[in-house]
Amino acid sequence: MSGDPIAPSQSNLELKSLYEILLLPHQGDLQDYFFAVMAILSEYFQIRYSALFLKDHQKETLQMEALFGTKKDFHPFACNIQQGTMAEVLESGQPKVIKELDQEPIYEEMMKIQNLIGGIQPPLLCVPLIMDGDPYGVINMNSLYGARDEFDEEFQFLTILSAILSPVINNYLLKREATIKANPLRANLQPLDVILEEKLSEVLNRIDPYVETKANMTLFNDIIGIVERGLIKSALKRANYVQVAAAQLLGINRNTLRKKIKELKIKVQRD
Repeated sequence: MSGDPIAPSQSNLELKSLYEILLLPHQGDLQDYFFAVMAILSEYFQIRYSALFLKDHQKETLQMEALFGTKKDFHPFACNIQQGTMAEVLESGQPKVIKELDQEPIYEEMMKIQNLIGGIQPPLLCVPLIMDGDPYGVINMNSLYGARDEFDEEFQFLTILSAILSPVINNYLLKREATIKANPLRANLQPLDVILEEKLSEVLNRIDPYVETKANMTLFNDIIGIVERGLIKSALKRANYVQVAAAQLLGINRNTLRKKIKELKIKVQRD
């Protein structure tokens, strides 16, 4: 028998990584856990980028919950739940390959800003997270083994990984909901319409109705313009000036957003 060491097989690497992931403590927040999972995988495979997206049924979007390999500030955080390969994966419950980033809603605007792309290079593997037979999110990541034509072996491994992660991630969501409900400060949080009503009342109380009438002040239009301008500027900043993401955050289409930006003379960062 030869005393030379035997190089670990592909299956051994997969088993080792899964075993280490199973031993991970479920502490911290979801971003911390996801990062720890991907850090383990990156020790065994060529993982340079991965992102976790979960359904938001109220907004009919996929919301980014965690990232690995790139900064959160430079990554789009939401996309339409009914378009693109990610939507197909949610519908079918089967993994698929994202071959063209500029054809995928979450990445298409990002592709226009080349310095933000970083390690996000196609093809990306999109794998569903499933609980009780219902897909509730996806994980996108680059190929484990580099450039290749077929991904069947990777999908087999990632399907097992998804089965491990799905209940853990779901538990994080349940804990988050329980924490919000149990937080006594939540009782003091007011709905948006109540907050706005109070603030507008403060403004009106400082205005003399007589002066307002005599000066022909356009108070209604002025306040609407201020609210729209502030909201759009905040949404653009939150979305890193990616207009499609800002429009989705505001619940309007991109053309409406662009029209408002022009009307309100809002300065935006150019692609």
